[in-house]
Amino acid sequence: MIDFSLTEEQRMLQETVRKFAINEIRPVARELDRAHDPAESFPWDLIKKGMQLGLGTILVPAKYGGYGGSLIDFALVAEELAYGDTGIGDVFWVTMSLSRLINIGGNEAQKEKWFKAMVEDEAGTFIIGGGMTEPSGGSEIFCPLSDPKFGVRTTAIRDGDYYIINGRKSFITNGGVAKLYLILARTDKNVPNMEGCSIFLVPEGTPGLSFGKVEEKMGHRLSVVREIILENVRVPKENLLGKEGEGFKILLECYEGNGVAAGASAVGLARAAYDVAFQYAQDRVIWGQPIIQYESVAAKLVDMRMKIEASRALIWKMAWAAEHPELSRGLSKLGSMAKVFPTSLVREITIQAMEILAGYGFSMEFPIEKFVRDAMLFPIYDGTNDLLKRFMGWRLNEVPSTIF
Repeated sequence: MIDFSLTEEQRMLQETVRKFAINEIRPVARELDRAHDPAESFPWDLIKKGMQLGLGTILVPAKYGGYGGSLIDFALVAEELAYGDTGIGDVFWVTMSLSRLINIGGNEAQKEKWFKAMVEDEAGTFIIGGGMTEPSGGSEIFCPLSDPKFGVRTTAIRDGDYYIINGRKSFITNGGVAKLYLILARTDKNVPNMEGCSIFLVPEGTPGLSFGKVEEKMGHRLSVVREIILENVRVPKENLLGKEGEGFKILLECYEGNGVAAGASAVGLARAAYDVAFQYAQDRVIWGQPIIQYESVAAKLVDMRMKIEASRALIWKMAWAAEHPELSRGLSKLGSMAKVFPTSLVREITIQAMEILAGYGFSMEFPIEKFVRDAMLFPIYDGTNDLLKRFMGWRLNEVPSTIF
């Protein structure tokens, strides 16, 4: 039997994050968004409060002191945070996602060390940053070709009990503010890209690790995005996640679930835009009646609501499939649908909201113009939608269309 109800624990989690988003994030998000210097937009006070609520350790297993949440929990948290602000949401869901990467690929010693550091961080500053994309482009690192000269360019060379890492990573969320970075590097340049890369745990303060300037972005301005520079960064072999050459095996195993957060964030933003448009349509009176009484406006609102509901349903289904691959009859192989579908629609939804508010939608007096700017990023980050569609296209023959 199909059941979309949440458990009592999930409802409590959802309500906790919703209150945090509405009471703590929303009152300051628009003002911070307008800061001239993007470095000034990073809301450390809010990040600390959220981390102290346990939002960074939602996917850390309970045996290590974390919440031990599911991917549905992941989706609930990501949606509510993005309802408050997408940039702040990015800070948390990237941290949660990368903790999942450690859980999937890490050994017991690594989990004990880093999960303990996260859970016991009373200051609320233990966020995690990635290190996958490079200046040549995010899609380049996923090159599936057999020619070794394509793909990841950052290198990690074994030197006794250490690895020496050199290279650059671009557009890294939480760059320069994270306590730990997960760096994808080439450990064998003589084999195809997908077989020759590994992931390394690089703590903040490691000699040779530095950062570029904070990127000035169109939207998501409350997250910090920087270039990571690695110059002879020396890390012990114990910081290798999994085995040499298993970087993409670990990354792709985790990736089918990661899209859940990006998709849920898009739903959170879409919901925020819908709520503003719905309220405005009830309050705005033209020719003696609220504009929601006019068919063209009501039709837009219904269209927005349908897209939100359809997106959330797909995300939850794909979250379930990712955690139950043995029951999903192959559907987990198309897990990126959870990212692609909602992030394709959020642009449409925010623009429809802008159209309902007309001139006020374009004005900075209302938050819709910010929502439109924030929406533009979604089809681009965490794997472009075009790239993800290509990957899913290769696997369509593995997944029957009759499953449900």
